[in-house]
Amino acid sequence: MATGKQEVSVHAPHKHIIILGAGVTGLTTALKLNSDPAPAQYDITIIAAHFPGDESIDYTSPKAGADWSPQATSSPEDAAMREYDKSTYDTEGPETEGLDGRGLWWREVVRGFAILDLEKEDNVPEGAVMGARNRTICLNVPKHLQYLMDKVREAGINVIRSKVDVSHGLEGVVQDAKRLVIESNPAVPENDFHALINCTGLGARHFVGDEEAGKLYPIRGQIIIVKGEATMDCTYDDFPQSSSVEENELAYVIPRPGSGTTILGGCKQKGNWDAEIDEELNDRIIERIKKWGLAEELRKSDGDRDFEILSSKVGLRPGRKGGPRVELEGRERINGVWVVHSYGHAGAGYQNSGGCSEKVAKLVGELVGL
Repeated sequence: MATGKQEVSVHAPHKHIIILGAGVTGLTTALKLNSDPAPAQYDITIIAAHFPGDESIDYTSPKAGADWSPQATSSPEDAAMREYDKSTYDTEGPETEGLDGRGLWWREVVRGFAILDLEKEDNVPEGAVMGARNRTICLNVPKHLQYLMDKVREAGINVIRSKVDVSHGLEGVVQDAKRLVIESNPAVPENDFHALINCTGLGARHFVGDEEAGKLYPIRGQIIIVKGEATMDCTYDDFPQSSSVEENELAYVIPRPGSGTTILGGCKQKGNWDAEIDEELNDRIIERIKKWGLAEELRKSDGDRDFEILSSKVGLRPGRKGGPRVELEGRERINGVWVVHSYGHAGAGYQNSGGCSEKVAKLVGELVGL
């Protein structure tokens, strides 16, 4: 009779991670944690009130222009944002120093960087002092968000559509999030929760404490979606404005690849919570785009030479004094769970999402065994 030893495999229990928020930051973070360092290490649940396909003033990601356009300056307080944007160096002094691009921290990051000869360029705004061109990336935001959501589902990541009770601060949020996960899967042990990742954008102001909440503010944006895909992504900023009404306005054109549409914008109105469309702002946006000859290929060939406007949207970018908060909450667990924050990305959520998700994964990985 043959005998042999039986092999016994012992697996450590999975560490359960809850992610609050299903914008670009939350979805990208979920996918990063699912693949790094190993898919088998974590069970992940996303809890959010809004998901791709939804329309709400509280859900900003679908309204974004989403091109790679540097939002960070060369100032020390933007060091983290530069890191998230894959910056390779830091520069002191103003961005236009020498008018030759030496103050642009991102000149070595992008491909095809060149300073424009404004005397030879067409459609240069009056008073322009400097311009640069480079190869960039534009996203079809609705399609990209749906792609991330599809990948989340393919990965077997649990998804719960629900609001979390914020009336009892961060401790209450952690407790309610745990409750929701257990209700959706009673097999999850109470002590199996490892970390909660807060990717709630401006929603964080309801439960992060008064001091931190005071740092959060909306940066209102308004876009016009027109028919056709522009051949070039471009932004005109810091142009002379004729009245205080135009303060914090800019002009940009961002094609949405594969959608047959282009975004025209826009504004960065700090502290403005207004969710309604400002028709006079729309008029100024169109007027500037026409005046400076941007996206001319999209204007109709008939007598009025107008753009074919499909819709207009308002979004509230999640601004934060001091830049994005991507860090561990204190040095102790909250209700038995480590809390990691990733919010406050202002207008750079898409181009920050890769770098921020990497940092969150690193922070979570460092908590293993603690």
